[in-house]
Amino acid sequence: MRTHLSRTTALAAAGVLTLSLAACGGSDEAAQAFCDSFTSVEDLSADLQSVDLSDPDAAAASLEELTTEIESIEAPEEIADSYAVVSSAFRSFSDTISGALDDPANADPSVLTEATNSFTSEEFSNATDELDEYSTANCS
Repeated sequence: MRTHLSRTTALAAAGVLTLSLAACGGSDEAAQAFCDSFTSVEDLSADLQSVDLSDPDAAAASLEELTTEIESIEAPEEIADSYAVVSSAFRSFSDTISGALDDPANADPSVLTEATNSFTSEEFSNATDELDEYSTANCS
């Protein structure tokens, strides 16, 4: 479980780092608000990377905090669908890890694998690409 948690936490952090590359300023008010929101996610991703993985409960709490922060960001309409894909992947992953920690004896490895794979799916990749393109065009 710890090895799997370490790998999955690393994948989650990688996903966040992909998004945090979009952290920037912008001229449009909606774009500016969106870009500014990534500053806090970037901070949370740094916190996530410093989590002691020998404490799975702390790692899960950090992941939940990060997921909640991601869910609180309102994406501009033109990227809302892509942002929903990213947000949903984090929510699913966070809930799966939390469930596994609540009842480790009955944790289904295939569910953990599925949640982890959502960060490497084509849909997630396309969504993060669109978010990156949007931030490049709308954030300075």
